[in-house]
Amino acid sequence: HPVATAKFFHVLITNILDTMIIGGVLGPVKAYFGTVESQGRGSLHLHLLIWLNHDMKPADMKQKIQNADFRKKLKAYLEDIIKEDLDEFKDKQVFSYSEDTTSRNMSPRLSKDNIYAALRTID
Repeated sequence: HPVATAKFFHVLITNILDTMIIGGVLGPVKAYFGTVESQGRGSLHLHLLIWLNHDMKPADMKQKIQNADFRKKLKAYLEDIIKEDLDEFKDKQVFSYSEDTTSRNMSPRLSKDNIYAALRTID
């Protein structure tokens, strides 16, 4: 169902942007720009460009990356902020069910509050 898919995509992307941009996962953000495209089958995907608010230039990074201590700290930072799986959520209840008794057999809906609560447990 295209409308349901678009609504789910909106909730998903809103949560990602809230966490990454507003939540400061990547540090201070100067600006961001994104565009949504549909693939051949109609599924939506996002292209996102984020400008971080720091003074480091590529030449500075090239110089600093030569230092083993800097590489170690950079790797630890990136591993801390980037999560590539959701294993920590496998035992958590992150769904809410409608109070409507006629819809008990329907799939659970993602609750924005429950998503944020689950994300806060990652620490």
